[in-house]
Amino acid sequence: MSSDADIQAELLELRKRVEALAAARRSKRSQTEHEDDESEETPENEQAKQDIKKQIEDLMKLFQEEIRDMPAMPTLGVFMLGILVGRYLR
Repeated sequence: MSSDADIQAELLELRKRVEALAAARRSKRSQTEHEDDESEETPENEQAKQDIKKQIEDLMKLFQEEIRDMPAMPTLGVFMLGILVGRYLR
């Protein structure tokens, strides 16, 4: 059996490890925040963001049009058939 002194020493060692890990985590977090502060929005980055947004909006419009063009009942029937076939194949 371990004595109280051994347990206390082990607890002290574990506390030191936790403190060291917490300090390392704080240090890494402050470095990350510092790097974020240094990065600036350039016109190229802003343009790239706008282009991506436009592409996503265009895709959403295409999906909405595609969904509107599909007849509801046949689409639902094919979906249900897919579920049944999937269940039987499992």
